[in-house]
Amino acid sequence: MKLAGLDFETANQKNGSICAAGCVVLEDGVVIEHQKWLICPHKGYRWMRPDFTEIHGLTYWDVCDCDEFNCIWPELRRMLLSADCVIIHNAPFDLRHLRSVLALYELPPVAFYYADSLFISRKLYPSMRSHSLAAMADHFGIVFQHHDALEDAFACASIVAQTGIPEGYIKYFTTEG
Repeated sequence: MKLAGLDFETANQKNGSICAAGCVVLEDGVVIEHQKWLICPHKGYRWMRPDFTEIHGLTYWDVCDCDEFNCIWPELRRMLLSADCVIIHNAPFDLRHLRSVLALYELPPVAFYYADSLFISRKLYPSMRSHSLAAMADHFGIVFQHHDALEDAFACASIVAQTGIPEGYIKYFTTEG
């Protein structure tokens, strides 16, 4: 199965304030493509909350001269749609931001199958104290730099490449009416 890991980092609490994106495509558990983007958030969404910067390390100055989301979307979209399933850890967060940023830029609708590595981890490993991305990666011996969009995308896809996807855990995401 071909999986695409996806992760966003955000500038602030506003939906659509994406300041970094990472995507990793795995085929049979092997990375065949990967890309990381630093992104200048949409006008009005560019301010960086200091507590968010503490988490991901990105400042306004890191992203102010970068492309906005609408410029990176064609390549990210291509990567996501090349996979059988997109893997996201805590999918409601990332999908909420994706839906919002696509609406901000009035980009065409997109649809894909996805699975949430957090929900899968909770299902398959109920006795673990934490199902955070860091805890699950550690459990599987996956070394990564947490809160780096590309590294997080790699970690969540690698976890699911090892666990598989339980029946009923693939969902359908769409921005179509």
